[in-house]
Amino acid sequence: MSEPDSTHAPLIAIVDDEEDIITYLRVALEDHGYRVVATTDPATAPALLDQASPDLICLDILMPEHTGLALYGEIMKRPRLASVPVVILSGLNANDELLNQIWDANRLPAPASFIEKPVDIEHLLRTVRAVLGRQVGVSP
Repeated sequence: MSEPDSTHAPLIAIVDDEEDIITYLRVALEDHGYRVVATTDPATAPALLDQASPDLICLDILMPEHTGLALYGEIMKRPRLASVPVVILSGLNANDELLNQIWDANRLPAPASFIEKPVDIEHLLRTVRAVLGRQVGVSP
């Protein structure tokens, strides 16, 4: 599959409290033709996401003070963002019982995908293409 045309490239938002991870993901995504907006501050992320209107959100779930889980809940309540696919990035395993209990207890819809940290860039790129392809009804 060819990479996105930069004039119509999807916008990927990254919310992660670690600047190094944002830089790592930003470089990889931009090198493959995606546009990127990012923040290390989950407290201001809802306003940034509303303004940016991303096509996909990559969200760290384990962040201090304002957790990614709380932010995910806020995203799901915002009309402009509720339909935006979210890919969770986490040091937790996707099958971790604690993570499943958190989703169940908060009655949150499942994210579009889940990627364990450390993030493998090829896996991230395949996931982004697949999720965006599903979003617009095109096979990856």
